[in-house]
Amino acid sequence: MFMTAILKGIRVLDLTHVISGPTATQILADLGAEVIKVESPPNGDIFRDTPGLGPSCFLTLNRGKKSVMINLKERRGVELLLELASVSDVFVENLSPEASRKLGLRYQLFKKVNPRIIHCRITSFGEGPYEKVPAWDPVLQAAAGIMSVTGHPPDDYVRAGISLVDMTAAFHAVIGILAALVERERSGKGVFIEASMFDAALYYMGYWITYHDLFKKEPIPLGTTHIFASPYGLFDVGGEKIYIAVSGDEHWRRFCSGFKLNDFLQKRDYSTNELRVKNKERLETALADRLNELSPAYVMRILRRERIPHAPLNKVSDLSNDPQVLSRGMVRSQHYSRGQLRYRTAVNPLKIGNLRPCARGSPPRAGEQTDDVLRELLGLSNAEISELKALRVVK
Repeated sequence: MFMTAILKGIRVLDLTHVISGPTATQILADLGAEVIKVESPPNGDIFRDTPGLGPSCFLTLNRGKKSVMINLKERRGVELLLELASVSDVFVENLSPEASRKLGLRYQLFKKVNPRIIHCRITSFGEGPYEKVPAWDPVLQAAAGIMSVTGHPPDDYVRAGISLVDMTAAFHAVIGILAALVERERSGKGVFIEASMFDAALYYMGYWITYHDLFKKEPIPLGTTHIFASPYGLFDVGGEKIYIAVSGDEHWRRFCSGFKLNDFLQKRDYSTNELRVKNKERLETALADRLNELSPAYVMRILRRERIPHAPLNKVSDLSNDPQVLSRGMVRSQHYSRGQLRYRTAVNPLKIGNLRPCARGSPPRAGEQTDDVLRELLGLSNAEISELKALRVVK
């Protein structure tokens, strides 16, 4: 079941594009907020259609929002944005520093028209030496060191195959917005929030920074394993791949018992986790040969029975039939453009009171609600809206 009411009555003015900003406002929409997405004519959000991905990203991150097309290069367009801010609770934007300065979209300006507004800016690097450097997700994975511990040792570095930094910055932005909404109930005042994608990426590196301080060692890419336990990684099993994580001596005893590996259990070199880590390559190579002779179904059954952390390596095509995916109700059918396009996507992972928050309605077509929003929220007449369209202020 789905619920959408927890942020009912909260209006979010959304001047975001690509991944990070739309992710933040999608979460707010899922929680019940009214989200008004402000897009630039003539085409709107540049991720409405991208080479290779098509509309995949846009459709996933803009469900249940309203789209208004406003030309912010026109002075009247900026005035309309401020008028919408005056009747909104939250303003979220992820403009470049240059674009933000050029448009004059400072917190003080929004605070003047609405002292209760919460202004959240999602930046790439944030203020500092790299402030003016444009940054996409893999650029930030490199800059923050994430890429240095991802890939195959010793130096075959790769990026995470998802928009990890974009979405993490969005999560931190939402945490800040929700905290600010609680504080506003006490103080009656809004606040400015910054969520830096670089800071969010660096946050992931916390324990590696501490590790380097303590041991003066440079971490290398982990491949599919980790340095603190063995056997720990991805194993070939009868033509399929299964991730197995034996993370302590009790796990090791159950693992060996379950698969009748008494010879492994009796070897002194493998008797403690510390020794298994020391002899990691030899142990995992020997285990790989044994496991590959078994059937995937048998291995999964024994691992589940012995309560050993494990999972099959699912490809995207496998997710549709995975029993856990099906049981969680996380993948939901959606439609776009009045039902002309049907697709599935992963919805909000939260459950609140056993109900999953999920924005109702399909992603908006570019400018689909321009007239309605200007009429209902700003009180403009049809004639005034027609005049704004003729002046190319709105579309």
